[in-house]
Amino acid sequence: MHKLVLSLVACLLLAAPTTASAATGTAKGVDPDASAKTGGDTRTLVVGADIFIGDVVKTGPSGQVQIKFSDNTELVVGPRSSLTIEDYLLREDGSAGKLVVDTLAGTFRFVTGNAPKDRYLIKTPTGTIGVRGTAFDWANTDTGTAVMLYHGAVVVCATGGKCVTLDDVCDVAEYNTTDAAVIGHFDNIKGDTRAIYKALFRYAVNQSPLLREFRINGVERCVNRTSTEGGPGSLSDPVTGRPSGGTTPPRQTPGFTFQPK
Repeated sequence: MHKLVLSLVACLLLAAPTTASAATGTAKGVDPDASAKTGGDTRTLVVGADIFIGDVVKTGPSGQVQIKFSDNTELVVGPRSSLTIEDYLLREDGSAGKLVVDTLAGTFRFVTGNAPKDRYLIKTPTGTIGVRGTAFDWANTDTGTAVMLYHGAVVVCATGGKCVTLDDVCDVAEYNTTDAAVIGHFDNIKGDTRAIYKALFRYAVNQSPLLREFRINGVERCVNRTSTEGGPGSLSDPVTGRPSGGTTPPRQTPGFTFQPK
């Protein structure tokens, strides 16, 4: 009887899934010089590699990783970037109950999957990005974080507590540890600052490095249009990229300037 009980316990332990061993996502596209580290073990990422909770994903100067999570959330980790998959909870119906990533440095793209939209949280060195059903790019720099929205809405919050909502197509927000502000449509960004932002939002300028499923239709119009009459109401308009009539006025400008890392 004692041996039977021990055998049953062993079978149950072998059958029970563990969070540590369950993959949260898959690397769909990988450029060279990309790795994932769990504890003291570092592995080179290749196409089809599993991504786990606790993984620190890091890319070199030419590296890039395109990750698809179990609930169809999409995350791009650009060159010279790193992040940690802090938490991922998958529900019985296959949707994500929670997804938390801590982005340490670099450029990224995020497109929500099947989870309730308020269950996504992105941490950055100077604050957080709360997702509200959306697609957006962001970049962490030495002085703060810059975000550009394509669909839906995000709430960006500085570490000090100041929060702003970004909810217009092609709009940009900035935040650092003490301040946060919506800058407005990319058309309103001029001169050297515009060049800085184009360097930060590399996938808005050129999506060719991305697999098709990680591309967002029309985002190039956010940064490559020459018009200064205001922004589009939808990326789906192939002619002008914006509805006729009206302009998008400039918004609050924060007291800090971004520089690429």
